[in-house]
Amino acid sequence: MNISNERNNCTECEHRMTCVGAAAGNRDASQRIRIERHTSLYEAGSMVGDHIFNIRKGSFKVLRAAQCGPAQIIGFALAPDFLGLDALDSRLYANTVVALEDSEVCSINWNRHAFEGRRRPVMRASLHALLSREIRREQRAALMLRNTQAEQRMADLLLSLSQRRAEYGHEPEQFRLPMSRCDIASYLGVTAECVSRLLLNFKQRALFELRRRDIKLLDMPALHHLALGRAPSPPVLVAA
Repeated sequence: MNISNERNNCTECEHRMTCVGAAAGNRDASQRIRIERHTSLYEAGSMVGDHIFNIRKGSFKVLRAAQCGPAQIIGFALAPDFLGLDALDSRLYANTVVALEDSEVCSINWNRHAFEGRRRPVMRASLHALLSREIRREQRAALMLRNTQAEQRMADLLLSLSQRRAEYGHEPEQFRLPMSRCDIASYLGVTAECVSRLLLNFKQRALFELRRRDIKLLDMPALHHLALGRAPSPPVLVAA
């Protein structure tokens, strides 16, 4: 982990519309931290400080220790998501967060911004929107993992990544998958071989194009049907 002494100019950051640091109106509300691939931002059991982390670039996986066996991935975080919100009321982190690629986060003092939020309506609205968005994602993830069919869970994961990109003003149907197939398997609760079969099956059904980790979603309605456990509607034939 490389902690830079350089302060961020929040007013010029591309993520300023979704960041509580920028909403505070400070030009240097956060400190930049660079994390190399496969390096932990923080680990389960470590002390929680006064900061939350806004992903400036890159991506992370969130792992929770299992009672037996390896830790399981319980989520993925992409720029400009926040990390550390689940530990605000605790002394110790419950999860381990590991960079999927060379990444960069902004470390933001939560206590200072929470205090500012009590005085400034714009800041308070930003804090509420942030927490509400995280709750919705947790609820969606919990519902998705209850699905018994692996293809439902895979379709929902792709739609979730697409929706998050749309929320942040990015292209929702074309993006890069930063996680490996083993990471996806851990998150979905299946084997890596199952993930490979699902990706091949989806590709053969023209649901997406996949070149290495670059994916382009081709049939959003069909993916929505799959995520809901329904068979996609047959194409409508038009008489000549």
